[in-house]
Amino acid sequence: MLVTDPYTPLVFIMVGTLMTVFLGRLSPVKYLRVAAPLAALAVGFVFVYPFVVGSPDGASGEILAFLGPFTVREAGLRVGAATGLRILALSVLSLLFVITTDTESFLHALVQNVDMPYQIGYSAMAALRFAPMMRSDVQTVRAAHTVRGVPDTNGLRDRLQRATRYAIPLFVNAIRRAERTALAMDARAFDAYDERTYHRRQSVTKKDVAFVTLFWTLTVGIVGALWYLKALGALTLLR
Repeated sequence: MLVTDPYTPLVFIMVGTLMTVFLGRLSPVKYLRVAAPLAALAVGFVFVYPFVVGSPDGASGEILAFLGPFTVREAGLRVGAATGLRILALSVLSLLFVITTDTESFLHALVQNVDMPYQIGYSAMAALRFAPMMRSDVQTVRAAHTVRGVPDTNGLRDRLQRATRYAIPLFVNAIRRAERTALAMDARAFDAYDERTYHRRQSVTKKDVAFVTLFWTLTVGIVGALWYLKALGALTLLR
């Protein structure tokens, strides 16, 4: 988040990708399918910045080329590459968590190990389950309208009309599901006691400690090596 050179985020992109694929036991094809839009976003910064950004110290910067009314500057290309790679590095490290972590298990772990109130954890789990239910409801409503002969065209006006037709049944179904969920939680004495028992225990294991220790040791080692090689750029807080 703080570095301004392209080397630091590039190294972390490689480390994060290898960790996610090998330690997460993921297919490289599946990972690339998820990471491709993030890479496209990073490439967008590389193409846009040279036209709109000068050198970081406010000077005009060396001009590399002219493309019609636009001027390509060397400083803008450097800043664009650093910014795009930095965003991609943060995204890749986020994928390390998002792709390999089960949300319900993670919430269970927060409740059991860091004393998150179980009312918050279980309410979040109930809310997350509504997303696939709503997706299924949309498909059901669309199929019902198709059976009744309603055209399913893709014009802008048609989409607005379709959203209006879908709104009422989806809203009614959402209220019904919320009411059923509330009744089910109340029937199980949810929030009646300060403590509760758990069917599955989520505990911190030696593998967890080893992974965290390895990750931070590797991080410090990477930053130290780049600093020693004079490849670590100035930090934004110190400029």
